[in-house]
Amino acid sequence: RISTPAGWGRIERQRASTSALPLSPLAAACRSNEPLARRLRRAPAVCLAAGAAAAASAGAAAKAKAGKRRVRRQHIELGNMTPVRDVPFLIPRPPYLEPGNPTKPEQGFPKHEWLYSEKRKTRIQIKGPGEIEAMRKAGALAREALALAGSLVYPGGTTEAIDAAVHDFICARGAYPSPLGYMGYAKSVCTSVNDVIAHGIPDDRILEQGDIINVDVTVFLDGHHGDTSSMFFVGRPKRSAYELCEAALRARDAGIAVCGPGVDFREVGKAIDKVREEAGCHCSGWLRGHGIGSYFHGSPVIVPTTNDLDQGLMQPGMTFTVEPVLVENNDDTWEMLEDGWTLRTETAAWSAQFEHTVLITDTGHELLTGPTIDYKAVSAAAAKKASS
Repeated sequence: RISTPAGWGRIERQRASTSALPLSPLAAACRSNEPLARRLRRAPAVCLAAGAAAAASAGAAAKAKAGKRRVRRQHIELGNMTPVRDVPFLIPRPPYLEPGNPTKPEQGFPKHEWLYSEKRKTRIQIKGPGEIEAMRKAGALAREALALAGSLVYPGGTTEAIDAAVHDFICARGAYPSPLGYMGYAKSVCTSVNDVIAHGIPDDRILEQGDIINVDVTVFLDGHHGDTSSMFFVGRPKRSAYELCEAALRARDAGIAVCGPGVDFREVGKAIDKVREEAGCHCSGWLRGHGIGSYFHGSPVIVPTTNDLDQGLMQPGMTFTVEPVLVENNDDTWEMLEDGWTLRTETAAWSAQFEHTVLITDTGHELLTGPTIDYKAVSAAAAKKASS
């Protein structure tokens, strides 16, 4: 679910606040931060900022209001990565692994018919019965793989072990782990721990009591992708971590609840914004959901904040993800690490995210990666098993 490639050029811990939001390849041209734009001139991204001084002032006021709920944090120390894992030869590969496709994030998304572009009117694929059935199968397998990942989250475990187990499980079912090789990504899942906002790379760092982790799983099966993610607790969570994860779950579910035929895509962001505001959290409008099908990322883009991006109305047969990222204390800082993928908060504030792939039906919507995993029960069971 690598919705915002983060390896723009040789960016090393680029920092920004309200005047430079995390960038997305789904945007067009940088207007208000020209020095940064020059450094990113080859990047498929934008930095959209307006009224920076006013925004910074508003952000400071919001953070002051939430100040008494803050917990002192420290950045996690990343571990070492193992070599890229093999996939059996007979398993079909996604088209983006063919020669000529992007091999690093700064080259942009792989090209396909349904890729989002701000330069033309949004074209959203309406899938037929065969395509929908293939996506149901991919979504169901992604959910199984995510549940397996959650069962391996416990104090003393590692994200490297999670990646290895999920990789083997997906391959054993005749599917391909979609992130592996996507624009050069070297692992089969994304694992974002504590202050990592998105695209954390599995490594050998030991998971510690009280950590929280998002595991993001996408599988390619029968020519289609299924994409989902969930938070999990490492042992017993602190109250602040518990509340953050619950807020992120409510935000995603609020965004999904409004989905149905004839609904404006902007309603998703409005619904999420209400939950975010009540929780005193930040949600970036640049870490977006996306259309999905035979392609990993496409139209529409699902902006998780109030926005004015007109993409028309939802129609039966459309499929996309809803995946807002909430950051505690209304913290909007971020920095990119040297690996070109790991996006984390500059202040070490923690983040949380949940994701489903959604199908619009004649009467409403269907969760292709549902039902939602009981992440609290899975986390508790994993911790209990590990301690016995």
